[in-house]
Amino acid sequence: MLEAGMDLFSGLPYAAVHMDAVAAAAGVAKPTLYRYFATKEALFIDGLAWTLADLRDAIGAIAATDAPARLRAAVGLVLERIGALSPALTAIEGRGAEFGERSRRVLREGFDGLRDALAGLLRDGVAAGELHVPDIDLAVLMILGGIRMAVHGTGRRPPASAAVADFFLHGLGAPPAPPHGAKR
Repeated sequence: MLEAGMDLFSGLPYAAVHMDAVAAAAGVAKPTLYRYFATKEALFIDGLAWTLADLRDAIGAIAATDAPARLRAAVGLVLERIGALSPALTAIEGRGAEFGERSRRVLREGFDGLRDALAGLLRDGVAAGELHVPDIDLAVLMILGGIRMAVHGTGRRPPASAAVADFFLHGLGAPPAPPHGAKR
């Protein structure tokens, strides 16, 4: 039921998702759905917690062999899944104090798990000599905050995950200058 609901929330505006459609997508009767989730908001908030936990586990299971590739994959996963839910997150946060606070709590707890998963990925990369990260906690906050702003706070289409990953992997440094006499 959670998976069916989150698939709908990811693909439709929040207001367009109805419990009838969730029940049909989940293959359950509507009373069964309501037995577990009294409201659409409750379904979304529980689904958000489930999605963030699943995302944390997916980051931990990335099979790429080097840290930059693992970071690229992790950024892609977070950008894709959080980006798909951004309209629903905006809608639920505006639904009133109770649901807004519950969704913020779920987001805080879920993002704590994502922070831990990303910190582990960065620590592994530093230990292998593949990444240089002077402050892992700050780097993780910047990665998650940057992704959240890219999908939730800019009002524009989210950037490609490769562009976001490249930014974090290469920072603001200028590319190496071409050899003297070479064309730019």
